[in-house]
Amino acid sequence: MNCLDLRRAAMIDPRRLDGDAPAHAESCEACRAFLVDVLRLEDQLDEALRVSVADGLKERVMEHAVEAPRLSRRYALAAGVALAAAAGTAMLWRRNDPLALAGIDFVVYEEAQAILDAKPSDPSELQRAADKVGVRLLGQIGELRYVGTCPFGGAIAHHVVLKTAYGKATLLLLPGRMLAARGVAVAHGLEAVVAPAVGGSVAIIADSERNLARIEAILTSA
Repeated sequence: MNCLDLRRAAMIDPRRLDGDAPAHAESCEACRAFLVDVLRLEDQLDEALRVSVADGLKERVMEHAVEAPRLSRRYALAAGVALAAAAGTAMLWRRNDPLALAGIDFVVYEEAQAILDAKPSDPSELQRAADKVGVRLLGQIGELRYVGTCPFGGAIAHHVVLKTAYGKATLLLLPGRMLAARGVAVAHGLEAVVAPAVGGSVAIIADSERNLARIEAILTSA
């Protein structure tokens, strides 16, 4: 168990760490502090969801349901939407997609070393990889600052660092890595999305939602 493994496990469910995670947290001061912060956030989320029901609310709802069925359905829909939004906000942090989260961890902990260790790369190979995945590396996506390959997600990814109008971004093209659905994650001040494509998938990691959305739209444009 290393620091990255523990943090991935804690982001999924910090209250149910198993294996070597508890022992690692005891021996690693940084991970122990990280786990304390995560558990504190879990407690805050639980507290936010403890909303008491006003006295007589059930009776008033039932009265409206009998007297004005159409209106009560609107109330129910509005309440359902509000509840879903509140629950979604509270659960967003703990619903981080593992692959998207791994992309953030890669940028935070491994990207700099991957760039230092990389051998000279052929830009045409990047284009071939993009064609294979099924995404479009159009000129307006941004300025290419680095192109290479690196291990990621159990395979070799094509690693791209971009400078865009909205800041830095990292792309990880994964030919052959098929995904059933799009996933997102937020951690360390970064946001990530993993998006399925025709011939694989792509991970995009950026420091703002605006940057992320713009790049994803360009990559997946027809």
